[in-house]
Amino acid sequence: MRSSVFRGHRRLLAPLVFALLLGCGRKGGDGGGSVVTPPPPLTPTFRCTDSPVMVDKVALKCGLQRADDVWEIDVVIGSPTTATNIDGFAFDVLFDPTHLAYVAGSASAGTLFLQGGPVPLVIAQTQPGEPGRLVVGIHPTGTDGGVRAVPGFDKILIFNLKMVAGTTFDPELLHFDNFEALDPLDQPITSITPSDQLLLSVQ
Repeated sequence: MRSSVFRGHRRLLAPLVFALLLGCGRKGGDGGGSVVTPPPPLTPTFRCTDSPVMVDKVALKCGLQRADDVWEIDVVIGSPTTATNIDGFAFDVLFDPTHLAYVAGSASAGTLFLQGGPVPLVIAQTQPGEPGRLVVGIHPTGTDGGVRAVPGFDKILIFNLKMVAGTTFDPELLHFDNFEALDPLDQPITSITPSDQLLLSVQ
């Protein structure tokens, strides 16, 4: 009688023991020192965004990203322009110097004033005490009567901006100031106006 009862208990206990062993095994696996690797930290990205340029508007455009922390900025005029006597530009570009810095010596003439003439005279530099103001002057040499901007010959200037090391900032709009498009008599061409539309950010 005892043996039959014992055999019955064994049949009832076997699944319970198996379940307990399985549970212990799982618990040991979870607490056995398995390491969860956290995802790598996000690297801030230097971004540039812009929008299309309208005719007779001068705008800042995203050029090439020269390095992880450097963007080439193109100053472009919407073409073909109504004015056919463009003979120079004078303007300032404003930016936050706690976030951005002009790369000294990076400015060069675009295609607008390279239509069959000598390389234009280009001046681009920040002012003492105003690191966030890039003062620009560009004027062709050896040409008479000025030029018209047409597709393919509509880039005024190229320059580079570098993000300040360690900074992060939300989209920041670059601004024109003291803007003038000039004719051969150094008179303003009123039909050509600036447009602020380029955003830089580090996120």
